[in-house]
Amino acid sequence: MKQIAIAGAGAMGGRIGSQLKKAGFDVTLVDFWDEHIKAINEHGLEIQTETDTHYMKIDACKPEHTEKAYDLIVILTKAMQSETMVQTLLDRGAIHENTAILTMMNGLGHDERFEKIVPKSQIFLAVTMWTAGLRGPGQILLEGTGRIDLQRADGEADARTQVIADMFNQANLNAYVSDNVLQTVWTKATLNSVLNPLCTILDKTIFEFGEYPEARQQIEPIIEEIVAVAKAKGIVLNKETLVQKIEGAYPKETQGLHYPSMHQDLYHGRLTEVDYLNGQISKYGHELGIPTPNNDMLTHLIHQLEMTHVK
Repeated sequence: MKQIAIAGAGAMGGRIGSQLKKAGFDVTLVDFWDEHIKAINEHGLEIQTETDTHYMKIDACKPEHTEKAYDLIVILTKAMQSETMVQTLLDRGAIHENTAILTMMNGLGHDERFEKIVPKSQIFLAVTMWTAGLRGPGQILLEGTGRIDLQRADGEADARTQVIADMFNQANLNAYVSDNVLQTVWTKATLNSVLNPLCTILDKTIFEFGEYPEARQQIEPIIEEIVAVAKAKGIVLNKETLVQKIEGAYPKETQGLHYPSMHQDLYHGRLTEVDYLNGQISKYGHELGIPTPNNDMLTHLIHQLEMTHVK
């Protein structure tokens, strides 16, 4: 794979793209944000780490201005922008018959949406535990370590899967080929579907939420609905394991000091990704005849808050 596009070049896209570029790959950052693209093209991508700040020269453009056909496209847009991104890249000839479309976004159902645009055999799912921050146009913050799990969306063996993992590992991204990436996707989506809306609605950090003595009584009904929906879709999740993972995020030494991404989006006047988390659980539940009243209510409450905070 010679030509790589990072479609959605914010914090995480900047991390993945810059590390691949540093490893010697031909990378283009693709994003809808004009000011971000302009800053990268004029000054380079500013990268702040635990030890220094430096600039990296890397190609950047808007999707409607792409001029290459890519072998690998990593999708890291906001979920609500992803289908427009893929369709625009297809219309521009950036996607050929062997292009691997790898989504590393949070949430559920991305493969189902993308297969309306490109064949499912070209779609790959990935889950990342890396973190990154966006400091401003053309500026990212990279700290800590992480890993990436990936697999073709339909679970079929594909030589490209190992090729992608090898490329990521050359870039020190700690990639692993999974034999059940959907379980990992749903596990991460469960954590996000619990902590994101609750901390956002309550305007609390993860630690502050976890300080409430009855927090477990709040999270268990949400988890139970997700486990039931996942089971109906052939995905096995363990409720107690999920509870432990969520409670493991409460301490200040882990994730407790942070506001989840949904909180950051809402209180900075941006639409949230609730429809791809709790909203998607509700959608699946409705289709499968499984009641999801807690996820329904969380989705409605976040949309109510969007009416107030997003102009």
